[in-house]
Amino acid sequence: MTQVLTKEEKERILRTLEEDKEFRYAIAGLIGIREILERLDKIEEGQKELWKGQQELWKEVRGLRKNFEQLGKAVGMTLEYYTAAFLEEYLSERGYEGARVEVGVKLKYMGKTVELDLFCEDPLLVGEVTTGVASLEDARREINKLLERVNFVKEMYERDVDIKILAIANVGAEAVEFLREIAEKHGIMVIIGREMKEIIS
Repeated sequence: MTQVLTKEEKERILRTLEEDKEFRYAIAGLIGIREILERLDKIEEGQKELWKGQQELWKEVRGLRKNFEQLGKAVGMTLEYYTAAFLEEYLSERGYEGARVEVGVKLKYMGKTVELDLFCEDPLLVGEVTTGVASLEDARREINKLLERVNFVKEMYERDVDIKILAIANVGAEAVEFLREIAEKHGIMVIIGREMKEIIS
């Protein structure tokens, strides 16, 4: 005759199953699922290792992204300062002795702040610098960005901007003709190449 367990005994066995891994495996072995549980434990450990590896990978990706952004800023800033030095020489040759072209200037007007890559008050000069324009879409975006800043400065100073500059280190072939046309239309001086050799105006 089978003995019936009391409620307390059942609760004690269930609690022991929850708390005691060895006991749980012994019972599981008796009913044939011990091997399955061991495999599940190994899978869980493997998943933990994978998760740990993934976390490390994301950490490295974040570090690489940060380094890439810093490199991009460094290259961009170097190009901006290089362009500013070129423009100061250019202005000096045209009678603006001592004209200083500033880099990364923030102007505030009517509750709006705009950052200009290149700026000079006398003559009133606004410039944008970019490392590359590969397509027509890129060219349009850079031109629009420059024209927005030109309009902002025009409103702020209540006079026309004397010199509009778009300096581009590398230009894709399809964008060159568009830049030539738009530069002529809007009176923009487009400087192409790190050597500042080709000027479209």
